[in-house]
Amino acid sequence: MTVHSTPLKSWVRSARRVNAIELEIMTLRYDLDGALEAGQYGLAWWSAQELFTFAVELWLAGADVESPAEEDPVERACAALDAVRRVNPGLADDAWELWLRPQPPADGTRRAVEETLAFAEQRLGLAWALSRQQTVLRWAASTSTLRAVARHLGMAASEDWYVGVSDAPDTDWYGEIVATLEAEGGS
Repeated sequence: MTVHSTPLKSWVRSARRVNAIELEIMTLRYDLDGALEAGQYGLAWWSAQELFTFAVELWLAGADVESPAEEDPVERACAALDAVRRVNPGLADDAWELWLRPQPPADGTRRAVEETLAFAEQRLGLAWALSRQQTVLRWAASTSTLRAVARHLGMAASEDWYVGVSDAPDTDWYGEIVATLEAEGGS
């Protein structure tokens, strides 16, 4: 390994973490919308809280701050929010206040979810998280870039990546995603 390859490999490691977070946000966005549509307010609340934690982790990644990887969702949220406090105490105070709110009654869940998403949009800079379509596009674009760089570095064929061992071009999957989203026409 040369000194010139170290920064690129560090970028790949960071981009892979961001990509994984974007995938989680995309998945949770579908869970959240589905739960609200089905009147499953407990699941909607849980999905919003999880989405919030991943949004905080994504904000930390953008600030080049590593958040400890915790398995337990509560420990993960606490670690991420503590990391925010070291970078931006005011933002951390507001984020803690939002995260520590108790689950509202069923008739207040939509409003609480909207407040959580507004925080992600306005305070964390993740306007794309407000739309299922935009979360898919964000993840797909991130995956496409990551695949291209990883393939160039000879890393893409490992079992930990989203890429198989085929040498076929991987442009079709991205076009399929975009076409499917355009056909949905929704958020």
